[in-house]
Parts: sequence; C-alpha cells; structure tokens
Amino acid sequence: MTTFFVGRNNDLGGYWALGLLYRDAPTDLVVQLRLADDTASPSTPATMAATRNYAAFLRRALLKKGIAWDELAEANVEIRFAALPEQHFRGDLFTCTVTLASHTGRHAIATIQGHCQRYEAGRFTARGNSDPSVIAALTAS
Repeated sequence: MTTFFVGRNNDLGGYWALGLLYRDAPTDLVVQLRLADDTASPSTPATMAATRNYAAFLRRALLKKGIAWDELAEANVEIRFAALPEQHFRGDLFTCTVTLASHTGRHAIATIQGHCQRYEAGRFTARGNSDPSVIAALTAS
C-alpha cells in the first residue's frame, strides 16, 4: 500500500494526491488518514477524498487476501512532510507510514520516503479526462 500511495498514479481529481495533502498539511506538516473510521487530520476536501480512496483500495486488497474489513482495528496512513529552506528540484522530503492492526493484535507497519512539491494553483496542470468540479473542490484555497 505504501508504494501505491507514493506512486505518480496516486491522484485526486487529476492532481497528484501528495501535492494536495502537502498543501493542506498543518504547521507541524503531518497529515493523518484514519481509514478504518473514515476521518483525517486535518479534515479538508483533499484529505477526506484521499481517506475514502485509500480505504476503498485497502478493502479490495484485503478481499483478495481473504481478509474481511471488520477484522481491522486500525488502518492509518501518516505522511510527515519536511519543508526544506531551499527546495530540492524534486521537492521536499516526506515519510509515509502505513499501519494496519487487527482485533487479534497482529500489526503490520510499512514506511517509505520520497520527494514532493506542494500543490500551487496555476503551477501544475491536471491529467486529461479529469472532472472539473472535483478539481475545483479539491484545489479551492
């Protein structure tokens, strides 16, 4: 799930999801998506859309493994952005940690790092065939 999350095909409304989440990150630069209870911190249109998308992705992945959704006690995605004084050409460093826990006490934690640029209106264009209403809702400042 971590590799899907940080992949270039991870988009919301045609924009790279991580850029939108970085834009919406609070001052501590941490975004938390709690997939099992459909909540996010901060709660913005982009973080909530991401939470719904990743919960649906995880449900499909669990189903393929014969695991029921209600077996999960916890399913969290935490992204820690590290704004640098001078931006690297690939963007700022981030760390994405996915934590899954079952009601029986089994845990799985995976962490991956990458670089991301914060979404800025007018700087990035959406993928083709995007729904303009979704894009407008996700990119409203």
